[in-house]
Amino acid sequence: MQTAGDRARAFIKRLGPEKASELGGGNHDRWRSVSKGAVRVSTEEIDVLVKAYPQYAFWLACGQIAPEIGQTSPAYDDTHPDLSPSSAE
Repeated sequence: MQTAGDRARAFIKRLGPEKASELGGGNHDRWRSVSKGAVRVSTEEIDVLVKAYPQYAFWLACGQIAPEIGQTSPAYDDTHPDLSPSSAE
């Protein structure tokens, strides 16, 4: 079973450490280490991701989506581009 940390790490990999570090105040080395699994995902990284991509908050926290209330995942948005208000890219 995937954890919130696993989902956050996968999302950081998808964004790229450079983009993630821009969102999170510039510590590129930290974001790169998180994306590679060298260090654990902290609540600070989760907070940055949720603030930048609020539509993924529910998915990051529990791995579920609720499109009817605007809570999706990157994979859902990829397969339903006509239904999602924004994308992760």
